[in-house]
Formats: sequence, C-alpha cells, structure tokens
Amino acid sequence: MIDLVPIAVGSGSPAGCTRCAPIPDAAYLSVSDIAAALAAARGTHGVALVGPEPFSHPELPRVIAACRDAGFKRIALETDGSALAVHGNAPGVLHAGVRHLWVRVLGAHDAAHDERIGRPGRGAAARAGCAAYRAAALEMGRAVVVTAVVPVCRHTLPELHAIVAECGARGFDAVRLVSTGPLSASAEAMIEAACDTGMVNRIWVSTDGSLPLPASHRLHGVADGVASGGGQR
Repeated sequence: MIDLVPIAVGSGSPAGCTRCAPIPDAAYLSVSDIAAALAAARGTHGVALVGPEPFSHPELPRVIAACRDAGFKRIALETDGSALAVHGNAPGVLHAGVRHLWVRVLGAHDAAHDERIGRPGRGAAARAGCAAYRAAALEMGRAVVVTAVVPVCRHTLPELHAIVAECGARGFDAVRLVSTGPLSASAEAMIEAACDTGMVNRIWVSTDGSLPLPASHRLHGVADGVASGGGQR
C-alpha cells in the first residue's frame, strides 16, 4: 500500500449515495490555498486531490502543477470518472503527472450506480473514462494504479460483494471500502464477504478503520483516508 495524503480541492463531498443524503454544492479553493496545504504535507509519499469533483475545479491543471512544484512524485485524483471520457482529459492528466485514480463506484451495474449517484449515464461514462486513461497510459508507457472507492451505506451494503466482483471484472487494481455512517448489525458479515470476494477475484479489498471487520480479516483494514490501493508503480 502507498500512503497518499488527502488534499481537499474545495468544500463539499465527492460523489456519494444521494439516496442517503444530497450532495452539497461545491465551493473550490484557490490554487494558492491548495498550495499552502501541499506545503504542510511535504515529507510524505504523495498526495490525493479529494473533496468535490476535481475535474470541476476551474484551474485543475494549475492545481496538479502545484503538486509537482511541491515535490510530490505520486499524485492521485478522486473522481467519479466520467470526466475522463471527455476528449483530451485522460491523456491530459497523465501528461500532468497523475498516476493514481480513485474512482467512486456505487453499484454493481450502471443502472444502480446512476440511480445512487443521482446522474444518469455516469456509470457508462466512468467505464469509458477509465478505459481511456488505461489506453493513454499504455500508449505513453506509463504505469498507473486505478482504485475503486466504494462508499458503504445501507443501499450499497447488500450488493457489496457483487460490486467488488464487478470491479475485478473491469480491471481495477484494488477496491477501497469507505464508511459513510452507521450501518446495520449485519454489516460485518457483508464486508467480510466483500473482502473474500476480492480474494477470489484476485483484487485486494481494503477498508476504512471505522468499518467493522472480524479479527480474521484485520489485514484489510487501513488508517482512514490515507491509503492508495495497488502495488507501487
């Protein structure tokens, strides 16, 4: 696992389940404010640009450049993935130095993902965007890591194992399960099953430390908000 310190690009939340709560309006920070946060994170392995959708930041290229100027060799974006399908975005972020993607996944199929994220067509666009990013990386000879970030709520929990299996089928390098609030008493068994599904499908599943795990699966737990899936690239 690679430690990547989260740096917010603004106030607001990343893509999540709108059936649980509406996504608040985003307000983006200036490049200088983000640069100040980057300076405070120096000495770490890398950073992940998180918070509201980074592709909606009006100066994303300058934000990524600020990461490089601060000396970070590993840069990640947490995104719903759909903007990568827009012509030029996938090779653009690769050229800028982004080698890690954290892609939010809320369903085992596009219809469930779109219904939870509250925006039709986002599942298909995310798949196309990830494929474009992979293709651009192959063409450029760049090694990349693409991690599925799955918000765990009462709506995603019952199909968590199916989401993990689908992530394996789509070629994600790893899956990260993140807590979004209180869960039912059966959550531990369902999260355990999701971890086991990952092992069967040869994709590593990690979980936020706040999610319940049996003692037998403690290796799947990581410190909240700092770990990137996949091996070092």
